[in-house]
Amino acid sequence: GIEEFIILDLFRNKKPVYKNSEAIIHDIGDGVLNVEFTSKSNAIGEGTGLAMQKAIEIAEEEGWKGVVIGNNAKQFSVGANLMMVAMLAFQKDFKKLNEITNDFQQVNMRLRYSKIPVVVATQGYVFGGGVELSMHADSVMATAESYIGLVEVGVGLLPGGGGTKEFAVRLSESMYPGDVVIPKLIERFKTIATAQVATSADEAFDLKYLDHTRDFRIINTNRAIAEAKKRVLHLSDTYVMPDKKEVKVMGRTGMATLLAAINEFKLGGFITEYESHIAKKIAYVICGGDLTGEHIVSEQYLLDIEREAFLSLLGEQKTMERIQYMLENNKPLRN
Repeated sequence: GIEEFIILDLFRNKKPVYKNSEAIIHDIGDGVLNVEFTSKSNAIGEGTGLAMQKAIEIAEEEGWKGVVIGNNAKQFSVGANLMMVAMLAFQKDFKKLNEITNDFQQVNMRLRYSKIPVVVATQGYVFGGGVELSMHADSVMATAESYIGLVEVGVGLLPGGGGTKEFAVRLSESMYPGDVVIPKLIERFKTIATAQVATSADEAFDLKYLDHTRDFRIINTNRAIAEAKKRVLHLSDTYVMPDKKEVKVMGRTGMATLLAAINEFKLGGFITEYESHIAKKIAYVICGGDLTGEHIVSEQYLLDIEREAFLSLLGEQKTMERIQYMLENNKPLRN
């Protein structure tokens, strides 16, 4: 039978399959690889991205069953390495910022479109980029005590690693003939625009960070990686790479609705003037940009407009103030 617990410390004496300054790939037995983040607060940076890419490459080329992304730390991941983003933004190095944002988007797309199953085990804080990567996996084993949220608005940004795109994808997947889409659109939009954090795995299902068709709640945190491994083995028997998705977006029709909602949020004091500016950019991405009415678009099209919006916000003074405040005080500035 499969072991109840997988403690990564027990693999420290073994030669890792791969290692860099931010992550380690372990062989956790039965043909399964595990990517463990080792960066400060398990922040996502170039090294973690490289390791995830490497794990999939090795698994595909050398016939492994699949990949688990998980760690035994208190927090799964606090999200992107904000210090690195801040430094590049202060230097106005938009070429490099575009490169690292695109790299992270493509790593996440690789998690989704690979020849082997990828399962994420989460616990504690799962913020920003940590949510984005888990939303692109085949399955998430989320421990009951997980705090899950796309919190980028707090630092004057929108989710730029595929998270905003993914909300559009999931909205599109939930549509059916005769469906009343507008209430759903507002609901999904509000989750990102007001940086809602689920304080449990159950709430994360309600906020659509987790999906009942593929994700699971794990009661015992210590079993998360073992359960993720079990899931990989279960999926690997009949696994085929998913087809590229066609995404239905609402275009200007959706935008008009969301602009009215943003106005209401602002009048009700839920969001500040600057947050309404960020919210408009989120609305633009979720609705697929400036299109007349409903359209079918590709995920890459959405990633491109998401990245463009993300980079444009990094050029704004108020976003820089928010980032600086967060780095200095570890709490968001509402400017």
